[in-house]
Amino acid sequence: MMFGAPCRALEEETEQEMVRAGGNTLVGCEPGRIGRAHRAQQGKAHAWPFGKGRAAERIVNSVNGR
Repeated sequence: MMFGAPCRALEEETEQEMVRAGGNTLVGCEPGRIGRAHRAQQGKAHAWPFGKGRAAERIVNSVNGR
């Protein structure tokens, strides 16, 4: 999932951690499967399963003593 949008892996194999966490959908390369995967996700709300995306900001603040 990037920028609040689900990712689709257009390959036959990918990192299984992201697939299990719901951040990536393994679609493959066949055009019909790609289209079906896209249509299945349209209009759905998605949550990022790996925190709030602010780790770098928090690290910099910690290093700078804030």
